[in-house]
Amino acid sequence: MEQDFISPSSVQALIWKEVTPELLASAVLPRWWDVSPLELHAATLYQRTGEELLTASVKNEELRNKVVAILGSRMLPQRSRQLQRDLAAGHITEILSQTMPADVFYLALEFREKYPDQLAEVGSATQELQELSRQHPDQVSMKRLSHDFGIPHPALAQNYAPELLNFLPMPPFAGEANRFLAESWDSPNLYWARLADERGYSPVMLNHLVPELTRMMVERIFATEFEDWPALLRAMHEAADEFRAGKVQPPETISAGRP
Repeated sequence: MEQDFISPSSVQALIWKEVTPELLASAVLPRWWDVSPLELHAATLYQRTGEELLTASVKNEELRNKVVAILGSRMLPQRSRQLQRDLAAGHITEILSQTMPADVFYLALEFREKYPDQLAEVGSATQELQELSRQHPDQVSMKRLSHDFGIPHPALAQNYAPELLNFLPMPPFAGEANRFLAESWDSPNLYWARLADERGYSPVMLNHLVPELTRMMVERIFATEFEDWPALLRAMHEAADEFRAGKVQPPETISAGRP
């Protein structure tokens, strides 16, 4: 039916067709039946911990250098240098709004592994994550969360297993290689999980929320140039704003069992 088609809300959505098929295909995978509320909350805490590390690094040069060094492995050099300048200038609000959920997730993961003795004073989410890790190490491990919230990478990793990969953002390409851009962008599932957790939803609700939020996101992709990959982040935030405004409602009940 014509009303079932998805099209961008903006005419100049230059990278829309490069990412939409992969994002939509990943969104409808029946992956959420085995995710526990604790794992859902852990995904939130990792993102909040990364944000707390960024915030704390504004007034701590030593911490700032460590944070930028970790995130530098996921950023182009120009973006990494800009992050260093913005943190030194105290532009934390702008930084948080422009940083990918997968980046703050990875920052928390790597910082905890490299500097476990420097987390005590970072923030409340960091402390909660530390306690959760002590009580339930298997459920908050990278292996478990990567399987829960990662995406398939048939072009990049040559398999369909869901996982979170650490690499630089890929530019859009023409033809078959355009799949690289969508496969390198693993923020949506982490972000949708955080939204659901903050609203107190069960993980099984993601079976409904993720396809709907992803559809809303791809409709809002508006790139001003062909390599404007932050357009994906802007579209994701716009979909989240709609969700927080109550324009996306989960069904009253979803069976806890598999369909």
